[in-house]
Amino acid sequence: MAVTRRSMIGAGFIGLSAALAGCSRQPEPPGPMLPDFTPDPSASGSATPSAQPSATPTPTPTASSVDPLPVGVVNALVFGTDSRDPKSLTGNADAILVAQLSADREKLTLVSIARDSYVDFAGGGKGKINAAFSGGGTERLRNTVSDLMGGLPIHMVAQNNFNNFIAITRWLGGIRVKNKNATRTRVISTGRVVEFEEGDILLENTDALIYGRERKTMPLGDLDRAERHRALITGLLRGLQAIAVERPDEFEVMAQNVVNNAKVTDFDPALVGDLADPLKKINLDAVTSLMVPISRFGTVGQASVCIVNEPRTRELAEALNSGDVSGYVAKYGEGYALTGG
Repeated sequence: MAVTRRSMIGAGFIGLSAALAGCSRQPEPPGPMLPDFTPDPSASGSATPSAQPSATPTPTPTASSVDPLPVGVVNALVFGTDSRDPKSLTGNADAILVAQLSADREKLTLVSIARDSYVDFAGGGKGKINAAFSGGGTERLRNTVSDLMGGLPIHMVAQNNFNNFIAITRWLGGIRVKNKNATRTRVISTGRVVEFEEGDILLENTDALIYGRERKTMPLGDLDRAERHRALITGLLRGLQAIAVERPDEFEVMAQNVVNNAKVTDFDPALVGDLADPLKKINLDAVTSLMVPISRFGTVGQASVCIVNEPRTRELAEALNSGDVSGYVAKYGEGYALTGG
């Protein structure tokens, strides 16, 4: 089956949307399962230290391993919403991220946008960027993000519900992340206390969801939470990549189940099974993790907002539009502390 330009992109970005959807603010839910799969029996529902996280698997060359994409960079907007209905794809865009795949298909750059970033809306008005979706739908959010990024072309948009995130976590046997901030949190709905140690940990069952929601116990709040989103996405893609390499038949069925419950623009769900080979090419040991720079936390009216550092955001936008953020990273690094001003 032929693979179109946009269909290839969906392999990783559908997984990204599942991860972000899992980070919305909701009570700890019962864990759903993807159809046709049984969770790894080793999944115990705890944040387990992991001294030896899985490395990016080495793809096995096959006759069909042909990159179907034309030359060029691919950009996707990926987001999850804060709807209380696990089957709903409405509400505010509670976790927002731009993913850029390089022209050689090996480099992935993840750029978070704080949900409370105070921005100009496409079509007029100003407000928190997460309200662009609730007030104008996917296209308004897409255009608002594009405008913020200096007219960056957005080739596709992926949105998912959080049930898929828990199911994928269990099917993968957990998601490995490098945790920057040790935290301890109590789940309101169950009273369960969960501790996340600093360093390499394995997040199993609903703990991955809890990990991505936490913000109040971390020094930079939503900015630290956004960093966790990017860590979860990288870990989730690493797991999906390993399955694509080691058990391609299972990957195809799983991917179909995920896309059937997702909302993705410019993507033909019938082609999802063809996406394993392109996914294998991404070097997940060299993901660039960034954030739209924030000068300070502030208020507009009665609303708490994040004030975007506009000059530095223009530099980031220029780098993304060029398809190469290495110069920006060399100048500013991958940190996301408040810049001041």
